[in-house]
Amino acid sequence: MSATRYLPAARLVAQAIPGILAQRGLKPFISRFVLTETEHGNAWLFVVLEVSPLEHPEDYAATEMLQYLRTALNGLPVVISNAYGMRYAVLLNTSLNQTSN
Repeated sequence: MSATRYLPAARLVAQAIPGILAQRGLKPFISRFVLTETEHGNAWLFVVLEVSPLEHPEDYAATEMLQYLRTALNGLPVVISNAYGMRYAVLLNTSLNQTSN
């Protein structure tokens, strides 16, 4: 599988994220974007953020912020991980062939 077919969608999200965060008064350093596809065909764009503790990292993880991102990205699911650095994960597409759990 190749995630390159999702590059146009990934570029749109990558271009939008800094402005969306700035609208909420957040200005993180985005160190990189990582596009990947799972074996089930789900395409994820990871937005890796460098956020200082002085910048109130909790503001990035707030439920309201995640909902704002989802809305601004036309309903794309957005989750956050801050276990090994802060990053947003944006689900760009889901496979129609997923199995139910």
